[in-house]
Amino acid sequence: MLAFIESHIVAVVAAVFILTLVMTIAFLLAMLEVRRLKNKFERFMRPNSKNHNIEMQLTEYLEEVRDIKKKNDGIFEDIEDIKRVLKTGIQKIGIVKYNTLEEIGGELSYAIALLDQNDSGVILNSLYYRDGCYTYAKQIIAGDCLTPLSEEEKEAIKAARNNSSNIIFKERMIIKKRKRELLRVKNTKGTSKG
Repeated sequence: MLAFIESHIVAVVAAVFILTLVMTIAFLLAMLEVRRLKNKFERFMRPNSKNHNIEMQLTEYLEEVRDIKKKNDGIFEDIEDIKRVLKTGIQKIGIVKYNTLEEIGGELSYAIALLDQNDSGVILNSLYYRDGCYTYAKQIIAGDCLTPLSEEEKEAIKAARNNSSNIIFKERMIIKKRKRELLRVKNTKGTSKG
């Protein structure tokens, strides 16, 4: 091997020289790239240029995020407080309309149940008579009442507990049945005349 290097010494020296030259050029190019990246980095991190200072911007953004998190925590606490208050507010309503006396039509009397989430609240019963209208209130605790309830009041509580938003007309079915009977009678009279 030594003999080969001695016989080709000029070629070996030329190869080492060329390899050294290529490595030097590569090193210089790498140094230029590092300098270019360093200049870019310094330009963005320079404190006198607020628009391009990433470190300051990141610090500001982190502070904003902390402030937003504090505000959100406060909002979530407020929401929980609102939920607690809403549990005691009126959430369920049931209305039953009925006739106090058979000869008075129009279903002018009514019972209204106003209940919270725990089925507690009040029931208002308005009784319509020829000589006036009278309204009574009864306290409801957990769906029950200490004083006796009328059938209409019980129906109103049941409607409220079922979250029924429709007004219950106690005599609706009876009225529809009477109308059908009247139509049948009319039709029967009309066909017997013809």
